[in-house]
Amino acid sequence: MKTMFVGIAALSLTMSAMSLYAQENDHGEIGVYGDYFRLSAAGNTNYAGVGGRVGFNVAPRVQLEAQMAYDFEQTFSTTTTTPLSPTTFVTIVQRSSGTLLHGLFGPKVVLGTEHARLFGTVQGGFLRFGASNGSPGSGFVNSVTNFGDSSTNGALYPGGGAEFYVGPIGIRVDAGDFIYWNAGPHHNLVVKFGPQIKF
Repeated sequence: MKTMFVGIAALSLTMSAMSLYAQENDHGEIGVYGDYFRLSAAGNTNYAGVGGRVGFNVAPRVQLEAQMAYDFEQTFSTTTTTPLSPTTFVTIVQRSSGTLLHGLFGPKVVLGTEHARLFGTVQGGFLRFGASNGSPGSGFVNSVTNFGDSSTNGALYPGGGAEFYVGPIGIRVDAGDFIYWNAGPHHNLVVKFGPQIKF
């Protein structure tokens, strides 16, 4: 019984110290995450990648956050149908490959307690396509008309999610609509999940 009491007291002191550390040193957060990006312009191709983020507290419930992710190469088919005459059409199927690099910056508004929080964000940034085509005679821009060969486009990301903490160590999940512009807006689902640390 005495040993159990000492163990509970030690655990309580440790948690109190971690909580005090978090309160005194809560200037922001830094983290890494796994990234799922569903690219609508490539036939809803699913991309996966890794990213990092850092956020600085500018008010009790507001952070300014910057994040960047790289999504690994995916290969997909695109079909182009060209009329040769009023009754004759030729269809070309091309295999193309592409990577994604995207960065965002903007405010994050947080609601909740020290251990469990919900948040919303609207961030601006960019989406850069790294594109290649298996056929050296034709360019990637000809096989996928919704984005160009290694092009960079402006982006907007409205999203939200949740964070859970034990002391300064936490886990975060969020999802949103990654909108980029190229001859109009293109909407893409993005989901992110990973650990982060308060500092």
